[in-house]
Amino acid sequence: MSVKIKDKEKVQSINKMDRHQNLRHYKKQISFKDKRFVQDDNEQLQDNQTPHQKAVNNVIKSEKITASQTVYRGKKLYRSKVKQRQQNKVDHISEFNPKLQATGNNNLDNIKGKPLSKIKLSRKTKNINYLSSIVSRNHQSMMKSSYLKKYKQSFQGKSSSSSTIKSKVKHSAKAVKSAGNIVKKTVGGLHKLISLGTGMLIIIVIVLFIGIFAVLGDDSSTNTSLMPLNEEVIAYEETIRKYAKQYNIEDYVPLLQAVMMQESGGKGNDPMQSSECEYNKKYPKEPNGITEVEYSIDCGVHYFSDCLTLANVTGIADTENISLALQGYNFGKGYITWAIEHFDGYTRANAKVYSDQKKAELQTDVYGDPDYVSHVLQYYHLGNGDIVIIAKSQVGNVGGKPYWTWYGFDQRVEWCAIFVSWCANESGQLNITVPKFSRVEDGIQWYKNQGKWKDRNYVPKAGDLIFFDWENDNDPDHVGIVEKVEDGKVYTIEGNSSDKCKEKKYGLNYNEIYGYCAI
Repeated sequence: MSVKIKDKEKVQSINKMDRHQNLRHYKKQISFKDKRFVQDDNEQLQDNQTPHQKAVNNVIKSEKITASQTVYRGKKLYRSKVKQRQQNKVDHISEFNPKLQATGNNNLDNIKGKPLSKIKLSRKTKNINYLSSIVSRNHQSMMKSSYLKKYKQSFQGKSSSSSTIKSKVKHSAKAVKSAGNIVKKTVGGLHKLISLGTGMLIIIVIVLFIGIFAVLGDDSSTNTSLMPLNEEVIAYEETIRKYAKQYNIEDYVPLLQAVMMQESGGKGNDPMQSSECEYNKKYPKEPNGITEVEYSIDCGVHYFSDCLTLANVTGIADTENISLALQGYNFGKGYITWAIEHFDGYTRANAKVYSDQKKAELQTDVYGDPDYVSHVLQYYHLGNGDIVIIAKSQVGNVGGKPYWTWYGFDQRVEWCAIFVSWCANESGQLNITVPKFSRVEDGIQWYKNQGKWKDRNYVPKAGDLIFFDWENDNDPDHVGIVEKVEDGKVYTIEGNSSDKCKEKKYGLNYNEIYGYCAI
């Protein structure tokens, strides 16, 4: 009877085991199926990606491969070096204690290959502990030097794994040049970081990805140095102004001149290179298709006004959105929408991505100029000398912080003269027609020394400076910029008028006008 009972127990146990095995097998099949479905879904999502998304994802994928290989090989090499260091410690112990080699109870065959923490020494060999601690300290210093030297050599082409990493970095650099430089520096300095542990490697990988997106989402290398316009472009100023006024962008005449300077230098019958834009209805939509100068300017100014609106440009000092509008003039308005959607605006890096995407779509070697913004802005410094345009763009500012911090003050000061100096700097006229001054009387003295000081009977022109003496005590208190003179009134733009930038007007005979400087 007991035998049968045992047999039943065995059968029951086997049945349970088979049932558990079947359940595990069933669950495993489900997990495989789920993974396949997830993979299929990912492939379907990838098929639905836009060309731009694929381009960006390819960059990210390449960087992930590089990062993962770097971490894996770093861990592997680190572990092998730790193991080797432990083995060498045992070897040094045996070298410094010959008795240990001759003692059967402490045979090295039983010690080698074990971590030092697990090696058990007999009472006869307790004196080895002191000696081994000395050897360990000396050996640690020696191993560190040797290890760093060998690891540095492994990243100089003597290791095939190192070559693989370098080739991955080089490939990534072609997609995003600046990000590639970050990767190269990371790999080049890896031998310094490995001694700190693999945790530091993970931190570097995270910083690497932050760097990639920083490059795509930021731009800090735009060239804004001022270069002069040539005579041909200057000759078209009135025609440009005519159409700028028609399309309500008269404040942007200097910017339009910079665009013409980059497009053609004012030469040819299509100086705005607007033949391919949507407003060309008379001539072939091909490069230099327009053969009428004024029609080219009309079409180009009209198209650029659309770009300014689409890029949400708020004024002539809004260089961030002006950059977006400029690149849109070169690539087409589609770029503006694309850049806002994917990157919240223009950067030099995303302009290159867009150009590459379009070259692939159109199967051409060239698509626009990814560096168009810096090429145009070298001819444009906000007002290109027009201090009035600069001043008008600042109307509404409260507190004057941008101006007095620019001047060098770390707290608020009276800033009317500082505001005038800032406007002169932004228009490229600082220390040419306007000095850098924070005290009203210093500005007056500078103009007197230049022979440009005028008394209150002078009729000023746009861009001149106007000075006030509120108490008529021959101690001037305030300065502003003349916007225009019309119908016996002088219109001004003033900083620090009740702590604000304001447009104001006075009669030419206003008794608190102290005098003018003629710029």
